[in-house]
Amino acid sequence: MPLNIVPQPRKVRHSNGFCLWRFTSVKHGDLPAPGRPALKHKLIELGLRGQRVSDMPALTMVFGEQTEITAPDQPEGYALRITPAGITVRGHDADGLYWGLVTVEQLVAGASNGRLPCVTVHDWPAFAVRYHHDDVSRKQISTVDDFKNIIRRLSSFKINHYTPYMEDVLFLPSHPDIGRGRGRLTPAEVRAVLAEAKRHHVTVFPTYSLAGHQENLLSQPRYRKYAREVFQPPSSYDPTKPILKPFLRRVIADVCNLFPDAPYFHACFDEIQGLPAEQVIAHANWCAAQIASHGKRMLMWADMFKNHFGLKRLGELHPNIIPVEWNYGDPRQSAGQYRQAKITPWLLAGYGNWQKFLPDFTDGKRHMDQWAATARRGKMPAFGASQWGDDGYENHRDLAWNLFAYNAEVAWTGKPATADFEKRFQTVFYGRPLPRLEQLISDIAPHRRIAARRTWQLFRYSMPAMARLASAEPQIIEDARHDLKVLTRALRTLPELQRTARRNQDHLDHFTVALEREINTRRRLLLADRVRRTCKRDGLTALPSPLRQSLDEAQADLRRVMDLYRAAWLRHNKKPNIEVSLAVYDQVMDSIRRIIAPVPAAATKTMRPLELNEYYNSTMPEVADLPLRRGRVNRVPFLFAPVSHTHIAVRQDKPLVVTFSPARVRDVHLIYGAQTIDRQTPRDAVEVALFHGGKEVFVERLKTITQLCDWWAPLGEHLWAGGGFQYVDQRRNAYALSPGHGHGLMHLRHFPISKAMSADALRIRNLGEEQFNLFAVTLEHE
Repeated sequence: MPLNIVPQPRKVRHSNGFCLWRFTSVKHGDLPAPGRPALKHKLIELGLRGQRVSDMPALTMVFGEQTEITAPDQPEGYALRITPAGITVRGHDADGLYWGLVTVEQLVAGASNGRLPCVTVHDWPAFAVRYHHDDVSRKQISTVDDFKNIIRRLSSFKINHYTPYMEDVLFLPSHPDIGRGRGRLTPAEVRAVLAEAKRHHVTVFPTYSLAGHQENLLSQPRYRKYAREVFQPPSSYDPTKPILKPFLRRVIADVCNLFPDAPYFHACFDEIQGLPAEQVIAHANWCAAQIASHGKRMLMWADMFKNHFGLKRLGELHPNIIPVEWNYGDPRQSAGQYRQAKITPWLLAGYGNWQKFLPDFTDGKRHMDQWAATARRGKMPAFGASQWGDDGYENHRDLAWNLFAYNAEVAWTGKPATADFEKRFQTVFYGRPLPRLEQLISDIAPHRRIAARRTWQLFRYSMPAMARLASAEPQIIEDARHDLKVLTRALRTLPELQRTARRNQDHLDHFTVALEREINTRRRLLLADRVRRTCKRDGLTALPSPLRQSLDEAQADLRRVMDLYRAAWLRHNKKPNIEVSLAVYDQVMDSIRRIIAPVPAAATKTMRPLELNEYYNSTMPEVADLPLRRGRVNRVPFLFAPVSHTHIAVRQDKPLVVTFSPARVRDVHLIYGAQTIDRQTPRDAVEVALFHGGKEVFVERLKTITQLCDWWAPLGEHLWAGGGFQYVDQRRNAYALSPGHGHGLMHLRHFPISKAMSADALRIRNLGEEQFNLFAVTLEHE
């Protein structure tokens, strides 16, 4: 019968009877100096006074009467025997003795009326390094109290290493401006975290980028000089620049001094822009030598080698470097590649909880199970898992403690957890089993129809975007109705669960916030469908009173959900950066207000928006956040697509020809989105021509890059985007609007029309292979 603890020990033998926990002191033999502070602190947490007994074997602790037991001959191993008369714990080393006490602590915390089961346990870990990789650079940076709480919980699950991922959120004495205003960790905060880790037998080591993923830092004018200049916004250092090494030498020294006892320094080296293999290897070897001079080993991601350079080239790295394989899918193919190259990396699994409000916990566990078998066969020395915080960590870092504990169990046992894992975790974490929570966790993923990641994406959709989506995908409305029932039923169980839990009741607030956001997304989809039907009927010229009231209620509900999110967020994190996530709520509420009060008249005396209704032929949900018909961009009126479409995809084989009543045209205003340009050489892409009476009176060929800007994050909002606005002619191009996450539309004008000319037709022709998407056209005339 398994014990209600996490991780489950390797060998458990039950005996008759129980031991009543009523001890106030413990006898022990010699305690080795390295582990002594943590062992003594654990006794304090158990409410015990320690008494050294000279003739008691070292690495032994006895509560009540001693019994003979031998610790397994394994690093970090321990033996534990509980009899009606007492408890004996013996460690193979100081680590093992500490983990034995952690097991006792879990048993005491879960004991009914202080009654501990009589058992004999022999236990040791499958992996020497068991770690939790925690992204704190993407907007959620814990308070010191929260960092301490994380460390205490990791220790309670026998995780022995913790690494916060930092890009520029660490105060560096040599460069005190780095990370300012981003909630960076100060030296005093780092010292407080390290002191707590020492008390709980957890080693903290830094993950600090020394190659790629420094986009925040390199966007600053003072530090741009260290960047690799590429077509995208820079995010990687350029090791060919002589000024870089003196800078990084100071950075490395500062980081090492802040983490003086850390045996490792994770330098990242993933997703590097524009560096060939030879430069990556040379730079990594230089960094490794610097880190070695501070008495630490360097870790680095191996993805650039696996995906681009070839794993065999890892053999050219400095012997002080440990490669780390990160893999968030099926790891078996990667493991085979490492075996063939005769390289044994550390591994990093993924919790899979990013870009989701409520993760698929079953899938996350399945992924770690796959890694357990793979890593055990490959004799890998380290087992870890990571969570990432792209786009503001709107999922709450603290939500998925059952996944973090699952990682701990798999890393300890080297095999998938038993079927009763959730029951055991809940007993440890909440003080008792919560079967209804287990049902909530296991039932939602298979029963909801809109997937977790898509829900996260849809939550960010504006009301117009949702209305267009409802037109393009009518099934999503039925899916939303179905999901609303499933999620509402789950939400109703949480107040009862909070009353039932004996501890960490406030952790269930994270489930509440996740479900509220999932529910709010479905409610807005249903409301958007009503907006769609109204648009189709009368173009939103007059809102029916019931619909207007529902839109007002939607704003109020979103504000309520935002307040719940803010309260849960601030419970754990520093205040800086929360505005990034709150801005999502503000943008959505603003889109609802735009429906209630749409932009008025579409035309002026000198501006004539062209009606393109019959020409719209494309719908792309990712760029659906457009004005519903009327809108103003840079003070120019435009008519946009009806709710059933988003734009005109101008194809190479079919030019767009629009006729209009004759006018003396002075300029043409286009709202467009061009295909992302991989080539860096400008080339003819689009031709714009005016006609009068069938005769061509004006023509211009527009080139990529210099005149047409790519629409995938044109302001450089994304690491791998072109950031095309920095290259394009900004006298003619102005930023128009953001129609969806990662995309941006441009406003092109100032066509070289020498003087106002009479025209009655416009032709737009696609000349190249790239897509050209037209969203609206307005003529400027006399």
